[in-house]
Amino acid sequence: MSKQIDQLVERVKGLGVRITEQRLVILNELSKVSDPESAYLLKDKLDEQGYTFNISTIYRVLEFWMEHNVVHKLTSNNTFMICTDHHADHVHLLQRCSNCGDVKEQCSTSLGFEFPKTRGFSPDKSQVIELVGQCARCKR
Repeated sequence: MSKQIDQLVERVKGLGVRITEQRLVILNELSKVSDPESAYLLKDKLDEQGYTFNISTIYRVLEFWMEHNVVHKLTSNNTFMICTDHHADHVHLLQRCSNCGDVKEQCSTSLGFEFPKTRGFSPDKSQVIELVGQCARCKR
């Protein structure tokens, strides 16, 4: 596993959560791809390696990692990606190019803004805001 994945796994372990072999295998496979990946493509790749996880297991494991801010789901195309920011206490912003599919991740702290706490409302720090548009490269 990469240093980034090791750090993310250690952060989750520090919460007292058990990290199973299934969770590690699926996370490691997702970490090998450069673009967001669907659960079905992950399953196919794992099948090729001799693993026999059913699709429900893949989704359940991805949901586990999402709950712990390690994996993000892009709802616009039902794909998943590893979080590139090691901090957990902020809102993530994913910018996906509808032309080339490139995804850039930023967070509320790196963008320099805080969400207002209007009438006692506080945003869930594990949520992801996804913006779909065109990247600078595709606009040319």
